[in-house]
Amino acid sequence: MTKREVRTHAKTLRAAMDRERIGCEMAQALFALPCWQHAQTVLAFAALSDEPDTMPILRQTLADGKRLLLPRVAEAGCMDWVEIPDLALLQRGAFGILEPPADCPAVRPPEEALLLIPCLAVSPDGVRLGRGGGYYDRFLAHAKGSRLLLCPSALILPEVPADSWDVRFAPEEILTEKGTLV
Repeated sequence: MTKREVRTHAKTLRAAMDRERIGCEMAQALFALPCWQHAQTVLAFAALSDEPDTMPILRQTLADGKRLLLPRVAEAGCMDWVEIPDLALLQRGAFGILEPPADCPAVRPPEEALLLIPCLAVSPDGVRLGRGGGYYDRFLAHAKGSRLLLCPSALILPEVPADSWDVRFAPEEILTEKGTLV
């Protein structure tokens, strides 16, 4: 199947998901991991309407006194990271995604940050399928820190087509509502 066909299939599977339940279970699995417990800075994302709800993670990040950085679409294909001290600051931005307002300055993510990455689907061998804009592929090509791909277990597909620039994830870097794959 092509990436377009796999995206269509993944979106169909997502439509049947209980995104709130999966988001809460994913958050609980995350909070039990040492990488979460040791993280001082978390790079996360505000979920789209078809993604597992990330608000429990965003709220807990701030409640734990961790530094929360969220992406803001910058120039075509690129993201800025912005520190958010209060979720009430978020507003709809590019593509209808909740993001930091334009008047908040971009910051450079620290190298020891925990990176939480979205996807449409992933294969067991770690091929991530994004939405096709390349924003996260460009970011991940030079990002430092611990990383976790947040993917519901129903969206771990037997095979995902890959291009040379697609970033791969190890099984222990793929977090489902049941925990990591390892």
